[in-house]
Amino acid sequence: MALLRHSLALLALAAAGAAQADNISLRIGFAEGRSGAEFKPLHAEVGKFAVTPNVRQGAEGDQWVVVAKDAQGRVLHEVSVNNGLRRHVETFNPRSGAIDLSTTVQQREGSFEVSLPFDKATASVEVLPKQGAAVAAKSAVAAAGPLARFERSTLEQAAAGGKNARSAMLAATPSATATTILNNGSAATHMDYVFIGDGYTAAEMDKWRADAQKVINGFLADPLFNANRASMNIHRVDVASNQSGVDEIDKGIYRDTAMDAEFGCYNIERLLCVNNTKATNIAGSVLAPDARDVVVVIANSTRYGGSGGAVATLSMHASSIEVALHEIGHTAFALADEYEYGTCSTSSEPSEVNVSLNGTRAVKWGNLIAGSTAVPTGLGVYPNGTVGTFVGAQYCGSGKYRPTENSRMRTLGYPWHAVNEGAVKKVFAKYTGSGSVTQTGTLANGGSAIAPSASPGWVQAGAGTFSLQLSGPAGADFDLFLYKWSGSAWTKVAASEGNTSSESIGYNGTAGYYYAQVKSYSGSGNYSLSYAFPKP
Repeated sequence: MALLRHSLALLALAAAGAAQADNISLRIGFAEGRSGAEFKPLHAEVGKFAVTPNVRQGAEGDQWVVVAKDAQGRVLHEVSVNNGLRRHVETFNPRSGAIDLSTTVQQREGSFEVSLPFDKATASVEVLPKQGAAVAAKSAVAAAGPLARFERSTLEQAAAGGKNARSAMLAATPSATATTILNNGSAATHMDYVFIGDGYTAAEMDKWRADAQKVINGFLADPLFNANRASMNIHRVDVASNQSGVDEIDKGIYRDTAMDAEFGCYNIERLLCVNNTKATNIAGSVLAPDARDVVVVIANSTRYGGSGGAVATLSMHASSIEVALHEIGHTAFALADEYEYGTCSTSSEPSEVNVSLNGTRAVKWGNLIAGSTAVPTGLGVYPNGTVGTFVGAQYCGSGKYRPTENSRMRTLGYPWHAVNEGAVKKVFAKYTGSGSVTQTGTLANGGSAIAPSASPGWVQAGAGTFSLQLSGPAGADFDLFLYKWSGSAWTKVAASEGNTSSESIGYNGTAGYYYAQVKSYSGSGNYSLSYAFPKP
């Protein structure tokens, strides 16, 4: 526990410095080399924007982990990003919404963006291979051999040359303008969605604006996004292409567009791809690093299709918004596919919250399963949306389980349902630092857990009321504590230490960095902690 507190103290120190000093936004290019991935910084920008929250926790081998380290090699901040050389692609039937194709393709090059602390403590930035579930432990991350390492001097040089590099980037990037459609406040405390059109000429800008509004309206019509709209900002980026439409390779149609949108990439008919680097450059030319969390390109075509990844795509086909919502479930919220089609692996417990190897009540979403629901759960026995353990998930017909019979992560057009909705809410909370978040887990006798459990293990909060509610098993005695970073150490500022496992805290505090601790005084079992901290 002392080591954990020490690690958290280091993280809070880094965060406190980052809040007062500048952070660095890095655009890192990658390419397939003779011995694996090769990386280089393409662009660096220093400023007072937020660091990238670590929300993507995918399968080992399908991600890289980008970490900022101090001079002693300790991790100050980490962000998981998709392994761009191994791109998972999928297409859906436009009539049924069911999966048609799910496969992994090799991509030879690309780029990604992350924002990291760049105060005096930051000595280097490394790109590491994903180490499975152990990546959550800072010692495991630090021990992994880096795929690439950029020393502070290299980053400073890149940032110092940022104005010249930015000028060169802008010179090679089509002129663009940004309009904020939904403004709920600072980009630092909201999740920002960016919609960019491709294949719209200068004469078609009115059409583009109408199309963009239609897509945004469809996006916000989804009950889950509508419920969380206060946590979002939405921007529309206008950029003109030289020609109208997009490439359709199978038809021999080619168009000169701003982001090279094309149907039929990787010889997959319904797959719609764009040049991610061009899309990122266009968004970066008009929006700050923390104002482009999720980038979506809308193609000027009514042909059905889309794709996910670092940049999501969709067309103006009436059903394409469903494709985009599913893909954003992957890109923004780290949700797994819940269908069976694809290459199955049951070698380890998935890190995604909505699939598991466990088909019993001890599954990670077990607290949402009613006592009257049988597990494993049979098809057609309960109303869709009933939480149970349904066999068949993440490309496996057996051996893996999903929480509901059918959801948007399985078939387009269906609701998200409780487990996926909870995951989305937690991601929004990482951006806003506010709202009620529920964390569940299991305590051994005398054991303890912190909240938030995910990296970095603390929450930046504003002044106001801190509300925490703990519930646990009958017969156990669990206690609840709230800690604040004082500038040099973690200080306990509130506690609830009754004789049962039900505890609550209502604390009026000043702005700063906080975390909660749940501790077993006696007894063991599952706990549920709901907490809400004021916005920073």
